[in-house]
Amino acid sequence: MTTVPPVPPAGGAVARPAWQVAALRANAERAVAAMAARTGRPPDTELTGAIDWALGAGGTAPFTGTPGPADLAAEAAACSRYLRSTPYSEQAAPTISWARQIQALLEWLTGASDRPPTYGAGTQPGDITGGRGLIVRTPAEVGDMAALARTRRDSGTDPEGWASGPGWYAGVAAALEWVGGQRADPPMSHPDAHGCSHPVSAGLPEHREIARVRGQAEEHLQREFQHGSHSPAYADGVLASIRWLYGESTKPPAR
Repeated sequence: MTTVPPVPPAGGAVARPAWQVAALRANAERAVAAMAARTGRPPDTELTGAIDWALGAGGTAPFTGTPGPADLAAEAAACSRYLRSTPYSEQAAPTISWARQIQALLEWLTGASDRPPTYGAGTQPGDITGGRGLIVRTPAEVGDMAALARTRRDSGTDPEGWASGPGWYAGVAAALEWVGGQRADPPMSHPDAHGCSHPVSAGLPEHREIARVRGQAEEHLQREFQHGSHSPAYADGVLASIRWLYGESTKPPAR
């Protein structure tokens, strides 16, 4: 059964597995230590303290300073309100940056966002979640989702109106099979490639190749440039798959 991203729990409880949270905290610790080594100053514990607070270690909320039990949803909402209501200025810049950091942390911890924050130089989101590079989904999750998309494509079933039209699941299956290394042809390739560039992948596609396919799907969907006879729903399925892979969307492309 395909793993569906968690629904944010009531009250904003932590929804991430312990090993992912541990990876995030270790990344924050390394970043703090590296900064201290560069500046010669004592390590700044604000970031790791915010993570510990979110995990129930006590203390005051990292942005609002509210005492008492950790309320992750309320703290994330306070960050959001501040960011919406505060125009940028040099004076406000440090607080704006901190609000963004705390909001990103709490939204990921609670499952409101699937893209984890990263802190250390060279760390990619996939390093935190068991994915690869910018891809936050594990190989098993990608394989399971591709298999479900093939099942939906072949059976013609669409529970709850998940797809945007005929061809959606074919686009999802093609994109995820390509990213997972099950097919070499990029999902937007087509036989009549007049002037198009759809090179076959050597190994697992990297971000540059995925970005190129994303652009091609957007061109096709917006009718700026047609890539073969793929349906609009097919291109939309490709785009939804990439957004899901990168954690930009919590909605899985197949269900």
